[in-house]
Amino acid sequence: MELDLSGKRARKLIEDYNLTEEEIQQIVASARINLATFDPEYKTNVTQIAQELQKSRPTIYGWADRAIVATIDSLRNIRTGRPPKQGSRSVGAPQGEERSRRGVEIRRSKSQALAGSMPTEGVDGTSKAEVTEENPA
Repeated sequence: MELDLSGKRARKLIEDYNLTEEEIQQIVASARINLATFDPEYKTNVTQIAQELQKSRPTIYGWADRAIVATIDSLRNIRTGRPPKQGSRSVGAPQGEERSRRGVEIRRSKSQALAGSMPTEGVDGTSKAEVTEENPA
């Protein structure tokens, strides 16, 4: 299978992911098959791809199936726009009072973490607790 890998995007992906020649061939083969699956104008010959890569047709279809499942999962997990309204949350998500309690716990743990990283002593040597008790400003 002759591929032109001189394009800027192809070079960047190959470099970023340290792709091997076989991985590149798998990506191209699965993309061609999946494109042919959903675009009736695009024609591909699985037997020819299998012969060029010296792989079986089931292997080529396996690559394509895994690639399409990964693509579908990825597309379904993209968070865009506003978060869903409370009424449209999924079954396992916290609701009502449980959700409020969880939010309070998260805020409490964040504030405790921040308090732990803040100095407990004032510039004049008094503790912050002393200052707030004696001088509630």
